[in-house]
Amino acid sequence: MTRSRNRIPCWSFVLLGAVGAQIACGNARNGDGEGDATGLGGPDVPLAAVTEDVYTVGAIDGEDWETFSNISSVWFDAAGNLHVFDPGAHRVVVVGPSGEFVRTVGRQGEGPGEIGNPMSAALLLDGRLAVFEFGMPGAFELFGPDGAYLETVTVDLTKGMPGAELVPLPGGRLLTAGRGRLRIAGPGSSPDDEEEDEPAEDRRPLDVFSLEGSDPQLLYEAWDLPPAGAGEEASAVDAGGQRQIMFRMERIRAFEPGLHFDALSDGRVALADSTGWRIKLVAPDGSVDETLERPVEPVRVTASLQEEERRRRSAEMEEGGASRIQIIGSAVDVAQGLLDAMRRGVEDMIFADEVPVIANVAVDLDDRIWVARSGPLGQDDGPTDIVTPAGGYVGTLSPDGLRIPGAFGVGGLMAYVESDELGVQTVRVIRLLSLDR
Repeated sequence: MTRSRNRIPCWSFVLLGAVGAQIACGNARNGDGEGDATGLGGPDVPLAAVTEDVYTVGAIDGEDWETFSNISSVWFDAAGNLHVFDPGAHRVVVVGPSGEFVRTVGRQGEGPGEIGNPMSAALLLDGRLAVFEFGMPGAFELFGPDGAYLETVTVDLTKGMPGAELVPLPGGRLLTAGRGRLRIAGPGSSPDDEEEDEPAEDRRPLDVFSLEGSDPQLLYEAWDLPPAGAGEEASAVDAGGQRQIMFRMERIRAFEPGLHFDALSDGRVALADSTGWRIKLVAPDGSVDETLERPVEPVRVTASLQEEERRRRSAEMEEGGASRIQIIGSAVDVAQGLLDAMRRGVEDMIFADEVPVIANVAVDLDDRIWVARSGPLGQDDGPTDIVTPAGGYVGTLSPDGLRIPGAFGVGGLMAYVESDELGVQTVRVIRLLSLDR
């Protein structure tokens, strides 16, 4: 199961003269560990992955089920069926072990078994499917292993909102990061009206949702860099000339350490929140059982790296341009105002001191921990280490070799979401036959 790799700037949109709704976003900035270190010293030992192709699904011109809109997650169930979460199409497509169509779960709508505004989803350990949809209130739509609608579990978004990454835990629970909250500004409200349990600025919480309608419970507070401070502000009038839209953005900080996590079969969580090579094993009670470390030092951020990163981000932003900015009403002047603010934000960007070592973490069905290392500019093109929870070192895959998949499945199945030059998404499924030294 792949964790998030790229930060999205947290923007607040305020409609002046009306009641405003603001989503408080968490930031993926995380760091130093605790607990006893377990040595995994020594140089990299190369691994050769032996694989075979199984099938590929997805087409630009095919059956309705295989034309994907915007795949965000994939999973395998215990029978080897692939589940493809396509929030743009408001559904999950289920594909059999040979790539044959099985069924579609969900459809667009507001009724039972329908999905209105899907944000994230997960396949639970018991085979149920949970889809979180944003609304007033928020809700998890639950479906059975056969795809039948089961129930809707409402979520009070003022107490906590599931993030983009949902990791299933034993007991039908879901682990998520960020503790986003919906704050509704109205008459008598004040910016000083804060929750008593608001996390410290240098911490990022991992919360557990029970799917029983109860409030989320804090599992662990990961390390976080101090806030970067206020950044760009901009404003524009919408297409109808009736409302002024304000944009507020945190100051951009490049090379921030990410928060990467996945669950082991015993309910512990493998967590990376450091600039160095450090994996914490967090127990169900929130304590750190063990800390795994390898002697891989982060690269210092130099002036040349800073300049290269500014060029890269500017080119990436200009390539997409205003067409990548989606605002209700599709107002050109609004999109242009936001784009201009983003340009200034890149120019005013600040930098962390080091390029984080770890780019991604995932756990396979044998409880091996896959740790993808960053390349020299912080991109996900470094080698991938494979270790065990007991501190054993399996070996290292080369940067141009096998990568962490979107999902691990029974019998060595691995699923990769890919896009071609036209943006057509496919899911390629392979089988890992062996890892040889």
